[in-house]
Amino acid sequence: MTTGDSWSDATRVEGWAGEIRVNLVRLLAIVIFYARHLIEYFMSAPDAPIRGRYHLAVTILIVAWAFEAGLLHLWLSRRRYEAGIKYAAALWDAIMITALCAVAKDPRSPLVMIYFAFIATTPLRLSLKLIYFATAAAMLGYLVLLAYYAWYVIGFQKYYATPEVRVPRSHEVIVLLSMLVCGLLAGQVVRQARRIASGHLAVTVTQES
Repeated sequence: MTTGDSWSDATRVEGWAGEIRVNLVRLLAIVIFYARHLIEYFMSAPDAPIRGRYHLAVTILIVAWAFEAGLLHLWLSRRRYEAGIKYAAALWDAIMITALCAVAKDPRSPLVMIYFAFIATTPLRLSLKLIYFATAAAMLGYLVLLAYYAWYVIGFQKYYATPEVRVPRSHEVIVLLSMLVCGLLAGQVVRQARRIASGHLAVTVTQES
């Protein structure tokens, strides 16, 4: 058996196991973040911005996200793990994060940090292509968020004519570069895992011969 074949076999098994772990963390994170939202909701004043449409929009998104995670858990528990599942799950995560940030109507919201947690989940699937895909999806989601804020929430002309409401260009670049670096580091985790697996295989073959 070649090293490449061994790595392919390992990624199929461990990729499936990694997807299960990511999904469990996803469900846990949804519960924790929504619980934090509910605490803030019940402790806020009746006329606070967190109430009304904002709370309703967040709840709808959380229910949709949790429903997807539940379906994915049922699918994976039957040991079904087609190649496209990890990409579909990652894309859905990126869409949900972008939607949550859009509900906040401010790309400077701390919710943007969830993009980094999203990228951090990708090495568990042991797929470099998925890491590149997820990193690109996070960066694109952030750019969409910036465009939504500038062109829809504020308005194109007002945004560029009013420095006080603009997101500093340096802020935007640092966030995007940080996402890129996170993706590069995630890729190195998978590359190192592959080197470790290849080294272990080489030692095993040497001992057997």
